[in-house]
Amino acid sequence: MKVLQFSGGLDSLACLELLKDTPGLAVLTASTDGTYPEREEYLSKVEKAHPHLKFFQVKTNRKLERFGHPVDVLPTKYSLAGRLTQGSPLRYQTHIECCGRALWLPLQDAVKGLGATDVYRGQRLLDEHKAPIRDGHQEGGITYHFPIEMWTREQVREFVEAKCPDLVPNYYDQEGSSRDCWDCTAYLKDNVIRIRNLSPERFKTVSAVLNQWREDVIEETRWQ
Repeated sequence: MKVLQFSGGLDSLACLELLKDTPGLAVLTASTDGTYPEREEYLSKVEKAHPHLKFFQVKTNRKLERFGHPVDVLPTKYSLAGRLTQGSPLRYQTHIECCGRALWLPLQDAVKGLGATDVYRGQRLLDEHKAPIRDGHQEGGITYHFPIEMWTREQVREFVEAKCPDLVPNYYDQEGSSRDCWDCTAYLKDNVIRIRNLSPERFKTVSAVLNQWREDVIEETRWQ
């Protein structure tokens, strides 16, 4: 089986448009407990536009109360290590741990469960965050393909707007990344505008975490 891992972002949408006529292709996505409410509606819209494809969705729980909020800079004192060695309250985890537990590992398990021989992803070489493998990599009986590996962000945007404009989310007019978890407190280089576009109540929730995190980072890095 051939599987496209679909995040709902423009890169994966470009891959879907490129691969939609591939025989036996299945589309696999993951949604966490922090997913935007409109995500289900969007995924349904994408599925209806491709009735000949099989769609699978994995739903996960990030368990933030157990592992802490994801952050770009980890104040060790308030991480799991800090709780175990200093008795500090647990507040944070690395964004890699959070995404790995809630998205990457569940998707990989689903890929294996589907018996996939080929996996397609919208990874580009210009991405700041990407897996350390390249197009054609083989591992565990699976070949990984990155159809838009050499594309720029601008090329992706132009392609999807030309090929499937009805499936391009409106928020991309301002935001530069896909909407995964509304309460994500990491990837701030890409997420500042997305956070500012939250409803007042949700913005207040996320801001409270970020303000506390900033104080904790300053506390941990203060020196004389």
